Amino acid sequence: MMIKFETDSNGEGVEIIFDSNGIDEFIAYLQSIKKENDHLHLLVGNELSEEKVSDNENTNVKHVKIVYLPRS
Repeated sequence: MMIKFETDSNGEGVEIIFDSNGIDEFIAYLQSIKKENDHLHLLVGNELSEEKVSDNENTNVKHVKIVYLPRS
């Protein structure tokens, strides 16, 4: 399973990279935090992959916090 967040080479954007299992897991994370009205932390070495997937100058993001903010 691969879920990976990287900042782009100029530090102004984020690239989110999934494999097939990773995108299914990420969708499950999103559904869970919405259902529970909660948040989730994703960490390198746990939910986030450390695997190098490209030759670009991107930087791995080591921690991602996903927050659900319900609004009417």
